Amino acid sequence: MKVTVNQRLILLVILAIIFVLAILKGIMQSPEVEQLIAQNPPATINHQNNKPPELKVSPENSTLHESIKINSASAKEIADKLEGIGEAIARRIVQRREKQGPFQDFEQLKAVSGVGTAKIEANKQRISFE
Repeated sequence: MKVTVNQRLILLVILAIIFVLAILKGIMQSPEVEQLIAQNPPATINHQNNKPPELKVSPENSTLHESIKINSASAKEIADKLEGIGEAIARRIVQRREKQGPFQDFEQLKAVSGVGTAKIEANKQRISFE
């Protein structure tokens, strides 16, 4: 049977891996390593007691969580209190409200250019139609 150069290389790599694994096994079974493991057992994680981190709101971002009356707020208030709504979109909201009257629901608000479903969903809890 003739053995090619590639087959020899593969056999050498396999033998090297086996040799390294045997050395590692010997090291892990040494008394010093066993004593070190006994002194410092691995940490266990109890997923049932893990709580999600609390979100901390800085004073400058605290206005994002306040409710806003979309039918009486100024463009600046809308831009400051709604996520993803800048000055330009806020001005369009106010202009639409002044031309066509107060908003009755989210569908009417969504008709304003730049206000889509994603922005409505992100701000649904903050918008009041009073």
